[in-house]
Amino acid sequence: MKALSQATLAELALAGAVRGYTLHGHADGYVLSVQYGLSEGVLTAKRGGPRRFARIETAFALLRDLRVAVVEVRLAPAPAPRPYRRGRPEALAALDRLHRDAGGGAPSSSPLRR
Repeated sequence: MKALSQATLAELALAGAVRGYTLHGHADGYVLSVQYGLSEGVLTAKRGGPRRFARIETAFALLRDLRVAVVEVRLAPAPAPRPYRRGRPEALAALDRLHRDAGGGAPSSSPLRR
């Protein structure tokens, strides 16, 4: 895949040479790939490497400025959920007692506690 700067992407879009746009989901954000002519390129950051959008809305804003009507979005598999609390059961029990003594009820009834 070729590297594309934002200026090059704008020129390709203005010339009507782009065949399609795809946002690829990753654990740390989204990467934009562009199909143009017989090639495919990835939008690069100013300091090199693929440009990663932390939020999909940010990527959509860039594409909206380029007057893009259709974007394919490929979501990454969801990472395994991390435990809400881990380790030290005696500390968790003490925290539950403090919470209960304060009149808030036991947090163990919360659906987040596993």
